[in-house]
Amino acid sequence: MFPTRSRSVGYGTIIGSGPNAGVLHFSAGAEVERYVIDVTRTFVAGEKPTRFQRDLLNLVLSVERAAIKRCLPGREWKEIHLKAATELTDGLIDLKLMKGRAESLVEQGAHTLFFPHGLGHLVGLGVRDASGRYPGRPKDETPALKNLRMDLPLAAGDVTTVEPGLYFIPSILNDPKRRRRYRRSVDWQRAEKCLGLGGIRIEDTVLVTDNEPEVLTSAIAT
Repeated sequence: MFPTRSRSVGYGTIIGSGPNAGVLHFSAGAEVERYVIDVTRTFVAGEKPTRFQRDLLNLVLSVERAAIKRCLPGREWKEIHLKAATELTDGLIDLKLMKGRAESLVEQGAHTLFFPHGLGHLVGLGVRDASGRYPGRPKDETPALKNLRMDLPLAAGDVTTVEPGLYFIPSILNDPKRRRRYRRSVDWQRAEKCLGLGGIRIEDTVLVTDNEPEVLTSAIAT
């Protein structure tokens, strides 16, 4: 509906390149009858992507597609987030950036070195809808879940973003406390070589239905 009916954007389009792509808040979105979507795409600019860059991009894309399929009524959002974080961490292990078992690394919060935000947020009359936490649930402060802004079971009619990301942020990767805590979890020499890459995020807006999830931003090429 957004590709065919929208005549305006819901907010200013935010674009970054190079190391600036590691800033978390880059996105765009159309507006229809005051309802807003949120979408992010990442491309290699100015030159042919290297194999490593393609591997990173394909990892994030595969995590996003798998997470979208899990957006079904009754599924707990935090479980969808944890599964996505585990799959991303598995990929980083395969790429020799992280070391250990993915489940254990996520439990320790080591994945937040590269994926320092939640998987998504509700969307409605605002690009970030007012709700997101199930009534009566306290904020989960465990390392694996403390960055989530959503904690609820999905229901038909919910509209949420799905936006896994993979970033090489100097202020995170060069932080002495994090370096000490995760000294055995990361190939730090290899990670340092990635600092100039910035980051990758792929974000779509998804409608939860009684059947398969509907991707409202599917017309925008990845």
